[in-house]
Amino acid sequence: MNWTMLWMNLFGTVSFWGINMGFWVGMAAVLLIAVLMNVVFWSLTPKKSVQIS
Repeated sequence: MNWTMLWMNLFGTVSFWGINMGFWVGMAAVLLIAVLMNVVFWSLTPKKSVQIS
């Protein structure tokens, strides 16, 4: 499957601000993963510390 031709038929261009759309798709994927990791990390509850006495 030719992704470039598919993208060209749908949107009429294969670049945005002079940069290939593959770059922007990759950046969007990395951003999505980073946001999801932060949501998971910040939603975890901290472990209770054990007092040794």
